[in-house]
Amino acid sequence: MMEGNYVLDPAITSFFAERKEAWRKKNISASMHEDAVKEKEQECEQVFALANWLPDAAKRAGQISVSTHPCTFSHPSARKNTNGYASSIIAHNKPSADGFLRAGNVNVKPDALGNAAALDVYKFLHLELEDGQTLLSHIEQESELVKSLLSLPNLGYQALRDGFLNMVRSDQEDVSSSKIKQVYFPIADGEYHLLSLLTHSGHLYELRRRLDGLRFGEDVKQARECRKQNQFYANGYREIYGLTTIGFGGTKPQNISVLNNQNAGKAHLLSSLPPALKSRETRLPKSDFFKECFTAWQAKEVLDALHRLFTSEHNNIHIRDGRDYRIQQYVDLVIERMWQVRFALTEYQGELASDLPLEQKIWLYPEFESQRSEQDEWLDEIVRYISRGLLRHYNKGKVIASPVLLADEELLAIEKVVSNSKELLR
Repeated sequence: MMEGNYVLDPAITSFFAERKEAWRKKNISASMHEDAVKEKEQECEQVFALANWLPDAAKRAGQISVSTHPCTFSHPSARKNTNGYASSIIAHNKPSADGFLRAGNVNVKPDALGNAAALDVYKFLHLELEDGQTLLSHIEQESELVKSLLSLPNLGYQALRDGFLNMVRSDQEDVSSSKIKQVYFPIADGEYHLLSLLTHSGHLYELRRRLDGLRFGEDVKQARECRKQNQFYANGYREIYGLTTIGFGGTKPQNISVLNNQNAGKAHLLSSLPPALKSRETRLPKSDFFKECFTAWQAKEVLDALHRLFTSEHNNIHIRDGRDYRIQQYVDLVIERMWQVRFALTEYQGELASDLPLEQKIWLYPEFESQRSEQDEWLDEIVRYISRGLLRHYNKGKVIASPVLLADEELLAIEKVVSNSKELLR
């Protein structure tokens, strides 16, 4: 397409061709006389001639404000308030490999809001030209292409440029709106910042684009069909569960923003339910396994049986064998709890307790597994822990109402039985 003495960029040519076609469909009908059709054709050419269309577009450009965080997503009427118009926020953040989902780290085009009748100007300024830049970028940089485009006979280049740049000019002073969700954020000395919470619409609709690609892409359709037919599909597919679709603007999505209008006012929300935590029945030790993970009440049946033997009027081989049997039962309960704690520790993702005695760490923590099988010093300490634990549970565990004072023979018997289970404690 030639205009004046230069060739327009193909993107600009296509833009005007589409606009002209839409105008003809609206203003020319099949029942019209041939002369009337020719008259409308001439009118169409006049309307979209650069000398006519550009000045009109430059005037209307100020009715649209480019914004990365349109306030209208919080409330459709937030754009205009008693203080005039709320500020159009344009975030110019630089990308950084910091792992955060934020402005600058996702490559999206800015949004715009304002008079829906001026959306054609927004589309015009955001045309991607042959060099990969938008027409708006060329206007900001004052490239030779733009100077040729805007330098028309009897028209001031600077006036047209300033008119188009009104779309991206931010206010001198930031102005919020009472209709925007706000929060007081505490700072030093008992003071607060009043923050206005805004939606990054570029991120919102980039999320929808990616989700729709995952759910409705051609590969996904083929994979789902293979699954339906019980056929093998090498690449498989991914499914996103718990999505919610939210609407902005009702029947007039164009009143919210350009991106909102392009997506029919529909966006997807990922599930934000709290995680379903699996309760852990086994308590992990912080300072002492024998005080925190194994209580007297867990050995109540054994302690009651021992108490009956300790208070017996007889002292024979049967009583002593019964005593050793009950002590071994106590040791078995400790070993059972030991394995429960070891298994829980292998699945534990948090930071392990540092106050636990070294011998108990070697005994329980998974990273000491090789050390458990190669050393014995820690094992002697564990034997003493178990022996003292049984005595403490019997005397002070509040399970036995009136414990008897044990003789040295019983104390030695406890340590002997526990020592016989050394290898089971590794």
